[in-house]
Amino acid sequence: MKHPLTVMRVFSKTDEEVLQQSDLKLASFQDNKNLFVDRFPQMADPFSPEWANAITTARTILPDYVSVSNQSAETDVLQTLMEKGRNIFQTLILYTQLAFPGDSNILKSMGQPRYRSAQRSQLKLPVLLKTAYAYASKPLIRQSLLEKGMKVQEIEMISITADDILNQEIIQQRAMTRRSSDATLRIEALNLVWFKMSLVCQCAKLLFQSDATRYNLFLLNDGVTPFVKPEPAPALLDKTT
Repeated sequence: MKHPLTVMRVFSKTDEEVLQQSDLKLASFQDNKNLFVDRFPQMADPFSPEWANAITTARTILPDYVSVSNQSAETDVLQTLMEKGRNIFQTLILYTQLAFPGDSNILKSMGQPRYRSAQRSQLKLPVLLKTAYAYASKPLIRQSLLEKGMKVQEIEMISITADDILNQEIIQQRAMTRRSSDATLRIEALNLVWFKMSLVCQCAKLLFQSDATRYNLFLLNDGVTPFVKPEPAPALLDKTT
């Protein structure tokens, strides 16, 4: 089975540079729309609305750094719950050792031998906690733990924390998926913005080859001194190739 293709940017400028330039170029295009359409009929509507919609879409979708921040926040919550799970399990093991000194079978039933491999696993630790809770909830075991000083809420927190970890794992995965999906949609919108804008700017080189003022409105070169004597685009003028 093939993996889905990764959508790549077709431009090297920053996202905001593309959007800011596109706002300006779209406004200039609208002002000269009749001239463009007369020479390039494919630029009649819906060319302009599609361009404007792509700009709006790209701005609506949160930038990747925001998605990363959201994902990081969910990961932090998960790690806090994992630490809580490890602490409550160690608390259970301590009281089990106090209640049943030297009884390795009870410790095994609690899941102690599996703790080392499960303590950092977001999937294994909740299962271990559920196993430990089920055994600790047996009437005789539970009563012995309470007699040694373990609190009822501490026993119940074993199961609650396991559920919290599992739920937060789902939330984190959704955040990761949403980040990937948002990034794809944003890049697709920006690529369309760039395609529309660069096509207009390329056509403008031919359309305004004798009009330096309007020619310069459609330059994409950042920081470059505008051309005083514009030259037409060879690719557009050469009809023999």
